[in-house]
This record gives sequence, C-alpha cells and structure tokens, in this order.
Amino acid sequence: MLESLIRDLQDGNDIRATLIKVRDLLKDDDELIAFKRCLNNSEFKRCFMGFLSDDDPKVRRATANILALIGDEDALEPIFDAYDKEKTLYIREDLLEAIAAFKYGKLSDRLSDKLKELLAGSYAEDEEVHVLSEIRKLYEMLLSKNKIKAHAFIGLPGTTEILLTTKRGLEEYTLQGVHGMPKKKVHGGVMVKTSDYESIYKVRTFEEAFIYLGEAEGIASVHGMAEFVANSGAIKFLDDSLKGCKPYFYRVDIDSRLTDNDKSRYIKSLTKDIQKLTANTLINVPSNYEIEFNIRATGDKVKLYLKLCMVSDDRFRYRKEYISQSIKPCMAATIVKMARPYLKKDVRILDPFCGVGTMLLERRLAVSASSAYGVDFFGEAIDKARSNSELIGPDIHYVQRNFEDFTHEYKFDEIITDMPVKSDKMGINEIRNVYGCLFKKGTELLRSDSVMIIYGNEHNEIKKNLRIYQDQYRLERDFVIDERADSHLYIIVRK
Repeated sequence: MLESLIRDLQDGNDIRATLIKVRDLLKDDDELIAFKRCLNNSEFKRCFMGFLSDDDPKVRRATANILALIGDEDALEPIFDAYDKEKTLYIREDLLEAIAAFKYGKLSDRLSDKLKELLAGSYAEDEEVHVLSEIRKLYEMLLSKNKIKAHAFIGLPGTTEILLTTKRGLEEYTLQGVHGMPKKKVHGGVMVKTSDYESIYKVRTFEEAFIYLGEAEGIASVHGMAEFVANSGAIKFLDDSLKGCKPYFYRVDIDSRLTDNDKSRYIKSLTKDIQKLTANTLINVPSNYEIEFNIRATGDKVKLYLKLCMVSDDRFRYRKEYISQSIKPCMAATIVKMARPYLKKDVRILDPFCGVGTMLLERRLAVSASSAYGVDFFGEAIDKARSNSELIGPDIHYVQRNFEDFTHEYKFDEIITDMPVKSDKMGINEIRNVYGCLFKKGTELLRSDSVMIIYGNEHNEIKKNLRIYQDQYRLERDFVIDERADSHLYIIVRK
C-alpha cells in the first residue's frame, strides 16, 4: 500500500487525501521505517519537500506533520521557512508543533524574532484566537531552550495570607506546628498570615502552600472566571515578589466536581481568555511553568490561590528516591506528630515494611534514637532507602529480607510502619499474612512496655490480631485518618 501511495504523491494524485493516508499508515513502525528508506531517494525527497510550498495549506500542514514524525533533521530548516512564509493563521501553530519535534535550538533567535513580531502586531478579532495560540507555543518552545530567563522569587511584598493544605481532618496537627504568625484552621488546611515565606517551611505536616488571592461567587461562565483571575491582583503580586520581566508562565488546576474531560475543555478555554485579558502577561504552558493557579469551587463560591513553583521546598530534601507505593513525606511527618506523645528518646526502633525509608526517617528526625532498622523484601526499595538516609545519619540500618525471616540479637523498643496495601501484586490473603506476621514477630522482637505505631487501612485485621494476641498487646489509641478509605493510625502497647 505504501508503494501505491508514494506513486500517487509523485504523480500529484489527490495530494491532501494521500498525505493523510500516509500519515495514518506511519503509525505502524515497519511502515515508518519503509517510508524513511523511500526518502533516501533524492528525487522523491525533493518531490515530498516541495509539498511544503503547495497552494493548499492543509497539504503544507500534513507534510510538516509527516516530516516531524520521521524526524529527518534535514527537514527542520525547510519547515521553518514554510512557517516563516505561512499566511494561514490556523496552520502556523501546527507548523510550530512540527518544528518542536526536532532539535530546534539553533533556530531560537529566529523564533524569538517571530515572537517579537507577533507581540508588536495588531489583529482582527477573528484572528486573535490563532495568534494567541501561536504566541503561547513560541513562548513554550523558547522556555524549553532556556532562551527566556526564569523568574526568581525575591520575597513576599508584605503580610500575605497563605493556605497550608492538609488531608481533611488532620488540620489540627499542622495548626500545632505553626508558630510566630496568625493562624486559623480551615476546611482542608490552615490559613496563616506572614511576610516571611521561608518560615512556613519549618512546618513539616502540610502538603502545599497556596497564596490566597480572593473569593467570588456567582461566576457562571468561563469568561467570568478568566476575568476573576485577570483582576485578582495576581499580576501585581508577581510583579512585586518576582525578579524578571513579564510574561509569567503558569498552569491551572481546578478542584471541582467536573469530569476529567470537562475539566480539560474548561481549562483550555479559560487559559485562552486569561492570555487575552492580560495582554500576554500570563501565558499557559504545559511544562516549565513557574506558578500555578488553583481554583477551588464549592457551590456558588470560588476561591483563587496561587502556588509559587519556583520556590523549592527543602523540608524533605533527603527524599531523593521513591517508589509508587511510597507514603508522602508530609503524611509520614503528620503520623509521627500524632504519635509524638508515645515516642521515647534514644530507643531502638524498627520499621518492618520500610519501603524507601520515609516513615523511619521522619521518626528519626522527630526524636533521637539509639539505633534504627528498616526491613523490606523489595531490593530496589532498600537501595533507595539507603540513598535517602545519607543526609540523616549513620545509625540507620537496612536489611533486605522478608520480615517473617528477620531476626535480631537484641529486642526493640518501638515498631513504626506504614503497612502494605492491597494491589495487583498483593491480594487480601497476602495482606492478612502480613498483618498476622507483624503481631507474631512483634512478640519476639519487642520488649515489654514497648509500642507499635501502625498506619494502615485494614481495620478488621487489626481487630482480629488484637483478639488473637490479647495477652501480649493492648490498643492504646485508634486515630481515624480517613473514614472512607478505612485508614487509621494505631498505637498498640506490648504488654
């Protein structure tokens, strides 16, 4: 079939439809390789490149798309020349997309010139939507090649309200950790007021920090939301707190009941309106963004927040490595804070399902320990745990072993762990064995009057094993972390 299509291209038979068929065919790797070989023929290559100058704009676009798919670097300059000459606005962004598939760094200056030319122009209303998309794409491409200098945070312009987000129901533990600034507990976090942005990162239990920009109600349209963002004072805040020239590069996240598809469509329309209303001061890019607008909708009310992505969060700088099942470090820090009244200094601690070591490390940072051991059967996790522990100290030891086979010459004073959860690799029977093993091995490895701090979501397994081992353990506290997910933090004392 490919040979027939190539003949049609050479003969000039229905070029647009033929190019579309070729493009679809090249989704197959073997056909792609075969077409690359055909382009080695200089006569056919000259013919094919000529389609970049065809009278039909859709032919020009399809040709550029195919050349980008093939990745022939010889095509970069011809595609740029086609873009430079292109008068059909809705084709220009597609040609830029094709250029972006190549190593286009050597064209950065010329792309920058095209951007300046667009920014200096004036356009009819029906042209604006295409020009705005082209401007956004040029900014995105120049950012990825570091042709545009990123902004640097220089400090808050004054006392600022900041939301420290937490898992709902755990706001109190973040509230307890905030000192030296006005604070109040709100739904899903803690609101603080400060002029010292770095001071909030002394608190380990929050997930993200969002600067509060304002609240509105009755916003019924995408354009209305765009106006809310554009008039929120965000640009003035960024002008005062960041060093560097406009524009500012952002992404949007919406916390609402929209489906993923509806959210995607909404954000696409919203970001176009924001770019237009702010005269290209706020540019939406999928990567290399510096800030994030967080829109939280509840009923008729909408709250707007801003996250400064260029400010590094060094609270968990030890966590260089992780795996998909790893507990979030802020959650581990929260669990340690909840268990704080039961933690003793300079004791021997053990995490029997340590993963990459996050829970053990947060425990070690909160209260000193004489020694700490982490056990896990997953070798990759153990290697990553050792890497993560390099910044914390030498008294943390990791053992790659099934906990059922773990022994030690002396007993421990504390077990702290994030329990494994059901997955494709671990069914309910394996989970039951894991919980049973924890309680059984605890009778061998724990001293009397020691403590087990267990974070898990198998409440029935905890209750069952407490009944089985009622002579060895007693339940001291049961904190409900997430009722829907059945996750709890248990404080269990070894009798």
